[in-house]
Amino acid sequence: MMSSHKDYKVDWVANFLHKFPHIDFEFGETNSTFAPDSGDYREGIIFLAALPVVCCVVFLLLTSCCLCVHCCCRQRPNKKTSTTCVRFITALFIIFAIGCVAVGYFGNEEGNKGIQSTVDAIQDTNDTLSGSLATLTTLDSLTSSITQAGVEALKLVFSKHLKNVTLRNDVLKLADEIKNKSHHVKGDIDYIKTDVGKISLDQLLDVTQDAEFYRWIGTIVLLSWQVVVLLIYIIAILKKSKYWIVWGITLGLFSLFLVWVAMGVYLGGTVAISDFCVDPNSYVMSTLQPKVSPDVIESYVECKNNNFSKALDDARDYVTKANETLNIAINKTLPYNISQYMAGPVKAIREDLTYAQGNISSLGNSVYCGQIHSNYIKALKGLCNRSLVGMSLILLILPIFGLSLVFIQCLAPRVWLLLGTRKTYRKVDDSDPFLPRPPPYNSYGTMGEERAPLNDTGYLNETSVMTSHPRTESVGSDSPPPAFQTDEVQ
Repeated sequence: MMSSHKDYKVDWVANFLHKFPHIDFEFGETNSTFAPDSGDYREGIIFLAALPVVCCVVFLLLTSCCLCVHCCCRQRPNKKTSTTCVRFITALFIIFAIGCVAVGYFGNEEGNKGIQSTVDAIQDTNDTLSGSLATLTTLDSLTSSITQAGVEALKLVFSKHLKNVTLRNDVLKLADEIKNKSHHVKGDIDYIKTDVGKISLDQLLDVTQDAEFYRWIGTIVLLSWQVVVLLIYIIAILKKSKYWIVWGITLGLFSLFLVWVAMGVYLGGTVAISDFCVDPNSYVMSTLQPKVSPDVIESYVECKNNNFSKALDDARDYVTKANETLNIAINKTLPYNISQYMAGPVKAIREDLTYAQGNISSLGNSVYCGQIHSNYIKALKGLCNRSLVGMSLILLILPIFGLSLVFIQCLAPRVWLLLGTRKTYRKVDDSDPFLPRPPPYNSYGTMGEERAPLNDTGYLNETSVMTSHPRTESVGSDSPPPAFQTDEVQ
């Protein structure tokens, strides 16, 4: 793979991700060369992004199975069971998941700083091109001013105040020569302006800034949401609360879905960036080629030569020759004492030529490949060396965090089950004769007696007798209720 410059080297992360297989929707391998306009290439990236979503479905099913096994299939223990071991293991996975979130925050900031460096480089290049266009416009107006105002006014002075026809014709030719030199300068300036004006980075700048903003803020929201879910689990473990565990399990399922979807986005995005980073020059040249000549693109991308150097040198020479021609015309008219008539036009032409000379030098510094190429390398380093590494860190920790969350989701129902077997007991008086007794002691009389059913007529007769002939004997707190004989009913 080629590199753009000796200062830019393709990072090993880019080479590693670039080797990921690119498979289209028909399960055929496609070319891994960065080509976002190609349908096959887009299918390959979408296929890679969809793989974590498939894993998400599998892990959600696994987590659901854990919930079903713990809540529906397993019997609750009859005895009070300690939850210390299960809670300790769950806490270890929570701590590990928090560490993954911390690494994710670091990777997000690194990715943002790298993209910001790229945006700054693009902005500097755009400002340089805008400044060059402004300089070219100024030079264009200067050449028009020299030819239309200054030279024409000078020719008018020569025609009115020079009586010597031969000398007048000579200086008029010199004035026309100044005008021709100015036209040549204008032609060179227009040539540079045509190519430079076609290069606009405004759209690229806007897309890059918008995409990075949504990526950065979306990652922060995702990681912050995971922190909230982990805090709920921490509260549930510390308080041994079934209520908080249920909330943790519910929100954890949604968090699993978010994690694996985010992993799919990052996998597709980092692979696409890696495909660009292993050979950025080819994509840049193929993208700009319909608008700008290949020589101009190559002069900026690889900085082998300055495509505008000849035009700038010619323009500079023409301005110098125009100054020399003006000096010759002035020297020839000195004996005829018309300096007072020539002062205004000559001063105007001199000022315009001096101003043009300075603008040409400034333009040479602006369109020279060194400055723009330096920004190009800075943009590549920001995107491919720093931002890609930061986003790769996020890509690495997302599946690890997802697996940790799966284990937490499987352990939490076990904690919930054990906490659910604990009951509270009230202290009661066992000597209370009216205390309901559990089976088989379903009567409060003699242990061997059987209690009469409620629908038995004998029991009803006993009840009516008790109501019609109440007893007045006092019953002690430890005495059983009075017994009644069936012969009293007779």
